[in-house]
Amino acid sequence: MPEGISRRSLIAGALVVATTADQVLATPAQAATPATPVPLPPLRIPKVDLGVEQQSDAKVRWLQDAKLGLFLHWGPYAGPAKGEWYMHNAAVTPANYRKYVTDATNEQFTASAYNPGTWAQLAKDMGAKYAVLTTRHHDGFALFPSAHPNAWTSAQAPLNRDLVKDYVAAVRAAGLKVGLYYSPINWRYPGYYDVTGTNCASNPWGYTTDAAHKENARILKTEVYQAVRELVTQYGVIDDFWWDGGWVAEQGTDADGAFFWEPGQSRDTANQWPVDAAYSENDPATGKPLGLTGLVRAHQPDIVTTSRSGWIGDYTSEEGGSVPTGPIRAGKVAEKCFSVGGAWGYTGDTAMSYRDTMNVLVNAWVRNMTCLVNVGPDRTGVVPPTQADLMRQIGAYLSTYGSSVYGTRGGPWEPVDGQYGFTSNGNTFYVHLLPGYSGTSFTTPSIGDARVSRVFDVASGTALSYAVSSGQVTITGINRTRHPEDSVVGVTLDRSVQPADIAAGRTATASSEESGKGNTAAKAVDASTSTRWCANDGNTGHWLKVDLGSIRSITGVRIAWERDATNYRYRVEGSADNTTWTALADRTATTSTSQVQTAVFSARARYVRVTVTGLPSGSWASIRNFEVYDRPIAEL
Repeated sequence: MPEGISRRSLIAGALVVATTADQVLATPAQAATPATPVPLPPLRIPKVDLGVEQQSDAKVRWLQDAKLGLFLHWGPYAGPAKGEWYMHNAAVTPANYRKYVTDATNEQFTASAYNPGTWAQLAKDMGAKYAVLTTRHHDGFALFPSAHPNAWTSAQAPLNRDLVKDYVAAVRAAGLKVGLYYSPINWRYPGYYDVTGTNCASNPWGYTTDAAHKENARILKTEVYQAVRELVTQYGVIDDFWWDGGWVAEQGTDADGAFFWEPGQSRDTANQWPVDAAYSENDPATGKPLGLTGLVRAHQPDIVTTSRSGWIGDYTSEEGGSVPTGPIRAGKVAEKCFSVGGAWGYTGDTAMSYRDTMNVLVNAWVRNMTCLVNVGPDRTGVVPPTQADLMRQIGAYLSTYGSSVYGTRGGPWEPVDGQYGFTSNGNTFYVHLLPGYSGTSFTTPSIGDARVSRVFDVASGTALSYAVSSGQVTITGINRTRHPEDSVVGVTLDRSVQPADIAAGRTATASSEESGKGNTAAKAVDASTSTRWCANDGNTGHWLKVDLGSIRSITGVRIAWERDATNYRYRVEGSADNTTWTALADRTATTSTSQVQTAVFSARARYVRVTVTGLPSGSWASIRNFEVYDRPIAEL
């Protein structure tokens, strides 16, 4: 069909009312007063760091949906029962620390009652969807066998066991996602504090600068590479790799330690701390030696990881028992991890109160975070009863209120610290009233153009009284006594809570495609920000068009460009017949460099097209997502 542009569509800002059924109908957005729109779901655009791109939305969705995991910190530190940093805090020498495994005392790490099936059942009882075990903490003791000659592991005497193997089998059999924690830090190596052998950092053991420490640090690094390869090749599918401790000499940030660990896709053959070939693998595509993330991804292509190796990670992790505050963690995957004991490792039979625990959990969920809740089993492998009971209390809550948690996303409206927040899924949103909110009534923000189908108490399922005014829903008669830690009300609408992209999955075409790399027009409407359409050259004037299938009322578009901080200039047009085009939004003079941009208008069209009219040097016309909406949306 012809792609010509009518002269009137070139008039900046001109929106023309159609006179026949086969022409586009467009009217100025300000001509009518639309309902206050519900915020669009934020886009998460995977970033590239150290040669590795973050996993796609499809691969991180399970973690966002899970909402709860069980963390288990377990190792020799459970013997003295003073937390996982005991070796460091008490300056216990490596030789003396080994005695907590080898010597038969009442502080010996025996694993004599270790039954990972019990742990897996506890995870299910608490409502968790995944579990994460510390396969090796900073003390350098691994719960799995290793071929590295310096490794200290549970496969050696007197334990002679692969504790990770049993854990993975039990968690997988319980239908849970499998997570492995691993720390590259190893306090057994003086070189960790003196990687160059010229400037030893402060440390508890009195290690001082020694030229031999540079080689000691290199050996530490080779052990890490061997151990990681074993973890990702010997236990089947691993869903979550929980890095902890990329910071070198306990200084700076994890990213600051990247020069040493080389946590990206590949390693530099000129790096001062090379990894021996026996503990290394090469990238079959480039021939370069694999870095830590490259190694993990090579064997576990669908895995998600934290950022604490020094690579950006697939998700962020907010650590500690503080209550999450502030806005929704939008445009990213975020996890809140905290321990319910006095430390992460075993310190006795103590636990947070249920009220305090729920305060952390709910405030995380309404901010679009998943929660990883830690318990510290004792030296025999038994989770302290008080902590186990608390986990089951969380499970009891989720057996009643799980529909307001699992599979939801935080929002769509921002929470108010200490008062309330929201979660939503499909046509239903949930109001979470926290202890700091007083009263038995609540008024929601505007629900836009939707209508209320049902308002109900989530615990009982009974209907609640409500009234709607100016799009806001006022709910009365809320029971605040049944579960005062989180009183949950559900509101079901006659359509999805947030506007849906009506271009997703539709037929898309373009004036030019980088088809050799798979960057076709269809990739701009596949609802994935990990793929894109790209023109086959760097010229301006290239267009991308979507066919909605029939003439539709449309309210605007949202475009996610390939690059951030880039000034893409463009024009959006609509057509009823694919011949006559009308300008709907003119951004030919925009100076915006935002990666995601929204244009609001009111029109009727079957075809919607964006034409790239201006590009900075070195950029090509390239779009990750081209979304079209038929419900009120807000301008970004």
